[in-house]
Amino acid sequence: MEQTANALPPVTLGQYKGLPVTRRVRPVTEAAVASELKSLARRHAPFCATSAPAARGMRVTLDFEGFLDGAPIPDSRMEQVTVTLGTAQLMPAAEQAVYGHCAGETFRFDFTYPDEFRVPELSGKTAQFEICLHTVEQKQEPTVDDALAQRLGFATLDALRESIRAKKAASHEANADRLAEAALLDLAGANLTVELPAAVLDQNADHALQQLKDKLSRSRFSLELYCQANNTTPEQLRAGYRQDAARRMRAMLAVPAIAQAENITVSNEEVDAEYAHLARLHGNPEEEIRRVLARDAVAAALTNQKVQRFLLDHAAVTSIVEKE
Repeated sequence: MEQTANALPPVTLGQYKGLPVTRRVRPVTEAAVASELKSLARRHAPFCATSAPAARGMRVTLDFEGFLDGAPIPDSRMEQVTVTLGTAQLMPAAEQAVYGHCAGETFRFDFTYPDEFRVPELSGKTAQFEICLHTVEQKQEPTVDDALAQRLGFATLDALRESIRAKKAASHEANADRLAEAALLDLAGANLTVELPAAVLDQNADHALQQLKDKLSRSRFSLELYCQANNTTPEQLRAGYRQDAARRMRAMLAVPAIAQAENITVSNEEVDAEYAHLARLHGNPEEEIRRVLARDAVAAALTNQKVQRFLLDHAAVTSIVEKE
């Protein structure tokens, strides 16, 4: 929610255990498995040498050195550098210079440094860079076969296929859990007895409506035209946003109430483990994650997860595998 009251209103829990929910699981189709196999084949297709000119997507190995007034620029020489063209591994001017050249060629291109370059003696100067192109390699046509499976650590293509199917099935099961848990939390929130602060709901509704207006304005589309296209009115939109704000607030209030009633807690060790998990997930140092996310915020998120899992574990669940 955009804003909430400083002091949370008192709540009385209604029913939150034994709530009915339909858990919908997407099937793993053969088409999805085949598509993943093709994607793996493209990503892991081996490179092989080619006499064709270098182009985007090819892999090249080169030497690289800069010269200013005929003298080598200190620390500019790089040898046996292997890069894939089109992946921003080379500076743009060098990559453009490589395009169209074949393995075994040596060539030069000019490059003018910015006026305020980090090395003052190079600022604004035009240098010549020499590239010796050792190899040009092109990806082979991807093949979905046992050889692909073995490159990925599987004995056979069937084993790889079953691994893909199992991973997709686990992902679909987890997604079905998440959707069911969110639905149950909404139900538990709807069953609360609570007096929601009207001013906060109004503020959230007005903010959401203004966001929509701003988004439409950037697309040169008016709110009136949007309402006509969607057979609604600004008043109806605002009422819907207000109902959404009330639903979110009820769900937010249900979490600590259920956690207290069921003695659901989060330990310091669990918070520390979550910091480590987030660091791995986002590829950032853990210290940076800790600076951005307060411990209370991480603990609250973990409590929310635990409460939603509790609701699912104590719900009247009907699981359905959807049609393909």
